[in-house]
Amino acid sequence: MKLTLYRRDNRKRNARRARRTLIWLGGVAVLSILGFAAFRWHAPLTAAAAAAPAMFFENRYFFVREIQVRGGEKVGGGEIVAMAGLRRGMNLWKIEPRTIEKKIAKHPWVRRVLVRREFPRRVVIEVEERAPKAIVALGRLYYVDADGLIFKEVGAGENVNFPLLTGLRPEQLARTNPTLRGRIRDAVRLGDLMAKDSRTLSEIHFDESGRLVVYTTAFPVALKMGWGDWDAKLKRLDRVLALWKGNEERLASLDVSFNDQVVARLRKVQGFNGSRVQK
Repeated sequence: MKLTLYRRDNRKRNARRARRTLIWLGGVAVLSILGFAAFRWHAPLTAAAAAAPAMFFENRYFFVREIQVRGGEKVGGGEIVAMAGLRRGMNLWKIEPRTIEKKIAKHPWVRRVLVRREFPRRVVIEVEERAPKAIVALGRLYYVDADGLIFKEVGAGENVNFPLLTGLRPEQLARTNPTLRGRIRDAVRLGDLMAKDSRTLSEIHFDESGRLVVYTTAFPVALKMGWGDWDAKLKRLDRVLALWKGNEERLASLDVSFNDQVVARLRKVQGFNGSRVQK
């Protein structure tokens, strides 16, 4: 008899739980429709909140209990959360992802950020950070990324193991100059191409005539690259360096900026200083 009563009570309890679940699901459906409408017609979520029953927007069921930060290495999760102005206990429906994204995007290390709400109680922040590719010397040192953007001053103790960009002037970078930024981006790309062949650059120099001159960490030879057509130029450069293998110290510079040829300028040895043209 006791077993029978227990089963009946259990069925009643399950029925009550099922009703509560249906109520919550119905509420979530209503709020989802309102949220979609706010997004579709670019209305602020606070307007949707005002139109929805207070029992949903003030209920603890939608209070934030978890904030996840994904992808942040240079910027700590705590710093990201502080910039976002998030805290546990906030109502999930009153959080506006786009507003938070704009706040976090102001950090110099942040390249892209995506904020989303995961109902009923979680906020997820996905961060893509900038990756330094070079350092530009402008009195002080600044990081440059693959987009050619100078985004942050190098701080004490930060990594400086990147090619050094020289020959640029502060007044050039003070102006909005898409051409110059494109040149910086191309220079960084050349550094990446040479690194693939185990030729790491120590310096990338913009000379007065506007040509690009690079120096490797392997030997102090000025490699005059000009601009563009990097793949073909690197192939010509490799052929000439193979001929001079073991005697690189005799070379002062190699100029591959001309079509289908390389001009090798020799260091002054025993009163001779000259150049050779090799194809």
